[in-house]
Amino acid sequence: MMTFIGFVKAGGVYDVTPKNKPTEKKQMISFTVTDELGNSFACQMWQDDPQFSQLAQVIESARRQPVQFEVAGYTSRLRTFKDGTEKPQTNFIVTRVSLPNMGLQAA
Repeated sequence: MMTFIGFVKAGGVYDVTPKNKPTEKKQMISFTVTDELGNSFACQMWQDDPQFSQLAQVIESARRQPVQFEVAGYTSRLRTFKDGTEKPQTNFIVTRVSLPNMGLQAA
């Protein structure tokens, strides 16, 4: 696994509807992080991660906080943005998240 160290730009907990199960709702934590060069990375954590409930409680107030996590997987796709443009985007599925200034340590 790859370990990432950087800063949280913004994040939150969102209700999502899987495309293959339109009657089902799931929660997902989505947040953007930056590295020391200013590159941004889109990160996600799903409900089946053992740390989901802990991270969900603090992610909205984690702006500009140092963060460390492991990348468990990723998905790359063409994304259509609100302005109609299509650009490639990679979403990283993360686990073992630490926000040391907020008291959240990876298990």
